[in-house]
Amino acid sequence: MKTIVCSILFVLASVTACTQEPKDNSTLTSSKMKTTNSVPFLIGHRNFVYVDRISLKPVNNQKYQSATPFTSTGFAVVVNEKNEYAVVDERGNIVLDFSTEEINLNVINGLTLYKKDIEYQKKMPIWKWDWNIMGSGIKKEQTYHKIKVGVLESQQVLLHEDVPYLEDNYYLNFMSVDENHVFWNGTLYEIKKKRLNKIENNIAEMLENKRFIKGSSETFAIYGLNQKKAIHDGLKGTEALSILFGKETITLKEVNKERYEPEVPKLLVDRKTNDVYPFPQYEKVFPKEIKKATASQIDFIKKASLVYSITNSPYFLLGIFNYDHDVWAYDWLYIDTEGNVADSIDNYDFKVLDQVGNLVWPDRKMILPDQYIDKNWKFGKINYYTGMNDSYLIRVENEKQLRTVGLWNSGEKSWEIRPEYHDISVLDTEKQIYALQKEQDGLYMLFDNKSKKNIGSKAYKSINSDGLVSVKDRSGQTMYYYIDIYSGKEYKE
Repeated sequence: MKTIVCSILFVLASVTACTQEPKDNSTLTSSKMKTTNSVPFLIGHRNFVYVDRISLKPVNNQKYQSATPFTSTGFAVVVNEKNEYAVVDERGNIVLDFSTEEINLNVINGLTLYKKDIEYQKKMPIWKWDWNIMGSGIKKEQTYHKIKVGVLESQQVLLHEDVPYLEDNYYLNFMSVDENHVFWNGTLYEIKKKRLNKIENNIAEMLENKRFIKGSSETFAIYGLNQKKAIHDGLKGTEALSILFGKETITLKEVNKERYEPEVPKLLVDRKTNDVYPFPQYEKVFPKEIKKATASQIDFIKKASLVYSITNSPYFLLGIFNYDHDVWAYDWLYIDTEGNVADSIDNYDFKVLDQVGNLVWPDRKMILPDQYIDKNWKFGKINYYTGMNDSYLIRVENEKQLRTVGLWNSGEKSWEIRPEYHDISVLDTEKQIYALQKEQDGLYMLFDNKSKKNIGSKAYKSINSDGLVSVKDRSGQTMYYYIDIYSGKEYKE
């Protein structure tokens, strides 16, 4: 199951339910991407040329101050000696001309999306001048961004705007709905002849199974792709949830309370039937009545402040923030669509993450039971990335207050990489390629977790998933170049 990250801000913690991972320039390397024949090769300290990845022979005579690997569609961003950006193809042909605008690329459904961005000072009308009462002058300009987003193959422009700095911004976080449709910036597009044609606007949120939410004033509706009639309409946001237990009505207030009002509320109620559909997929109705529960379970439910619908299961997740833990955490309870309460459930491919990617549910005890740990250990944040299956990065503090991280397999109940490292960086989840840092401020080594062997013999200050590494040269200057993260082969003189 793929997952979209939807944030929910609480007073104490920010929690995110994972149900579809957005595709952008920060996503991990996928070994399913098409392999291009050319790679950027460092000559000296400042110049890059493109060479054949096997023979290392130059494919043309063009040199650049900076260069990126080619996308799976065959394009790369290069920078010349004037710090101007351009896009070239594998033959060296310029596809987007050199300019001072920074360029980023992303590939979705076989199309290459580009974003051009430049910061500048814009003169403002007098009513927008910044009058400094301390007498240091009048600021007549404001910082703006000129942003252009388009499709490289067809030269179609999707957006061209000037936006104030730190206000509205645009990212290449396009989402694939199916092979013929993509979603971006509140709009659903159909792909035809290398162009993106709008078919739905004003979408508040894209859901799984080709569904999406549209909002109008204070009401919302859920639609399916190519369906004109709403699956559910007349939905209204709520922070209260009522459930009957015997003759008692239990009312939960400020459920999924957020610091800032979300675009789509985390609970949507049908005003005709009073059916409540919880975040993140709004795909099933929360039970109106509890069939059977213990006194302690009822007491828990009355205190619950977090309610999620566990995707592809009959269960809902109820959480209470536990203020007594050394490390912030939630206590959990479960209820199914029939109103049956459970203290635990089977494993489901569903994760709850905070905003920076730390795992909240399943919690540490579900992943790493107490019988497998040293009694003197304390635990920190847990990280999970789509594609890691049963593996989790877990931070440990021992009795000497030494903090390390290891890779734990919850299915095998064993450490794939023992918690003996200061940092473990995930480079490719499918091929299980990691970068290991033994000590703080130490160097990183490539590691193949399948073969349990280091890749190559070199160590680096940093290693990115696209192969970009940094090292210090003899003069102490930081030098950047590319390597093959699967073999350790270096692309430099």
